[in-house]
Amino acid sequence: MPDKEYVCAYKYCLHHGEKVKASESVVIKKKHYHWDCAATKQEIEELRRTYFERIDKDASFPILSKILNDLVFKYDLEIDYIRYALNYYAEYKVKVKSPFSLLYLRNNDYMRKRWKYSKGGDA
Repeated sequence: MPDKEYVCAYKYCLHHGEKVKASESVVIKKKHYHWDCAATKQEIEELRRTYFERIDKDASFPILSKILNDLVFKYDLEIDYIRYALNYYAEYKVKVKSPFSLLYLRNNDYMRKRWKYSKGGDA
């Protein structure tokens, strides 16, 4: 009997709509995902949770979600870099006026140098 196939439920599917076999899929709330799509989805949810818990609990959920997705998928920023920046902002109490301020991470050479240095690379 052939393995049933599903369309990945992730809006930003990393496989461009390629179907996923039931035996290879990750099921979250009865929806099927590629394993890497599910991991990316979970990591972005973690970034969102960090922002709400440590930076601004009153931020707009849809706006924050859109900005985080844009940073990852439109501007190709690494999730680890965004995570580092959010934790840095929270730890050092850097004032983040709105989720739109996160768009400055694209060109923030200082933050990128700190992130690379924290990973053990040259600053």
